[in-house]
Amino acid sequence: MNSSDWLDAASNTSADGFIARHFTNTSLGYRLLERLTLTNLRHAFYLISPYETTVSTIDEVPNYNIQVSAWWFIFIIVELALLKFTDHEDRFALNDSITSICAGMLSQCFKFSGRAVAIFGYLFIWENCALLRLPLESPWTWILCLFFQDFMYYLGHRAVHEFGFFWGLHTIHHSSEYYNYTTALRQAAIQDAGLALYDCLQAFFIPPPIFLVHRYFSEIFQFIMHTSILDDFGPLGLVFNTPSHHRVHHGRNPYCIDKNFGGVFIIWDRLFGSFEAERKDDPPVYGLIHQEKNFNQFWLQFHTLWEMLFCKAHMKDTDGKPVFPGCLNKFKAALYPPGWFPGVKTVTFFHWKTLVDPAHGVPEPERPVVKYNPPLELWIKLYLMAYFGIFLSIFFHFEYDRPHLSYADFSAKIAFFLLTMQCYGGFFDKRSWAPIAESLRCLGVVGYYGVLLWTDGGTGTHRISIMTIHATAAAVWAGYVAQKCVQKKKTAPAKTEPTVATIQVHIETIPTNTPPPPYTKEP
Repeated sequence: MNSSDWLDAASNTSADGFIARHFTNTSLGYRLLERLTLTNLRHAFYLISPYETTVSTIDEVPNYNIQVSAWWFIFIIVELALLKFTDHEDRFALNDSITSICAGMLSQCFKFSGRAVAIFGYLFIWENCALLRLPLESPWTWILCLFFQDFMYYLGHRAVHEFGFFWGLHTIHHSSEYYNYTTALRQAAIQDAGLALYDCLQAFFIPPPIFLVHRYFSEIFQFIMHTSILDDFGPLGLVFNTPSHHRVHHGRNPYCIDKNFGGVFIIWDRLFGSFEAERKDDPPVYGLIHQEKNFNQFWLQFHTLWEMLFCKAHMKDTDGKPVFPGCLNKFKAALYPPGWFPGVKTVTFFHWKTLVDPAHGVPEPERPVVKYNPPLELWIKLYLMAYFGIFLSIFFHFEYDRPHLSYADFSAKIAFFLLTMQCYGGFFDKRSWAPIAESLRCLGVVGYYGVLLWTDGGTGTHRISIMTIHATAAAVWAGYVAQKCVQKKKTAPAKTEPTVATIQVHIETIPTNTPPPPYTKEP
């Protein structure tokens, strides 16, 4: 055991003793503090070894995303505090950050047991089609996978940007107009379906447990790339991905489009011509070329996929003529790069087409940049912030208990997460239906726990607390909706009966060669 292992063991033992003395093993405090160890902090930076992560089967591979998640939220809080106290409040917003975190939660909900969907195909290929079975215990196999997994990630990441409708699997990650640690969590729910092909190419020779370990840590490492307070790490930026390199990837400036796809290493971009350094005189402006201006989680997740598959091919120009005439062009509209139109030059890369000039037709960002941020009443903001703490707590418990949940309980919690996310989007977009939906959602939670009181072990302090909170919230929002209805009725213009004079004027304005219209009351 080396010195770092001794330090990890000592700190973890001390922490375990403190946690056991002050928390029950099912409390949120216990489950969070259990993960705030030096080992998990080290894991957040991909500082691992073959000897600590090599196991015999994929079932023995822990969900490293969940293990480091508590540290991620520490990083988020520290970063937001630093931005706040260094007068950089323009680099984050409540609505954007909560939407990003919700997207990360949704992406985890769509994973099977928290693992990448590709693992099913991977196991099939490994068991039936493997060309070379590299030894599981060899550190050289582990090191080879470190590089090959990152190269496959480069290909997959580039594909979800350039390979036609695959862009719809990734759009939401680039939809934020901000660039901070919460942006790292803004993941697409079904992106793994697009990356699965490139993951499975490793199955012909790399053992599944080693692949899965590096798959987790490739994703984990990229979290720390999403910040504006760190730079390019000097000479390390020649080989490794850095926050500066990844800021370019998220920019919508013409020079940023389709650049810097690397996950852990930036060498693949340098080899294949997709590298671009950050320009201090033209810093990246974040978001999509055409901003979403929407916080609806479902819409952000899926609308681009629908538009790429079914709408782009039917576009028409100002004269009403098809932009993509003929079946072949319509087929290309779904499979060629999102910025492709007939006449735009492309070149083949791997198995898809890429634009010769990725910046073709991309406008310069507007100056000054105006971000989508509908104002909300202060008390509504405070409510949304306070409830989000409860929402996160429920999700943390869900991830911890997920392997042991019944199908019915699992489905009920997924429905709860989806409805809550939609309500948040409704409030942030100032939709009129949001307060009504929130009241009904809270009543649904009360009803759910009411059923549990009768069917699953009776009352419990946490159940009574959750029911009380949601019943109170439902009453508050029902009262708010009623108050708005009363105010609207009071401010509505009163209806008046038409006078003889107004009727006479109306008749006199009718042309003599047309019959008079039927009489109606004027509002």
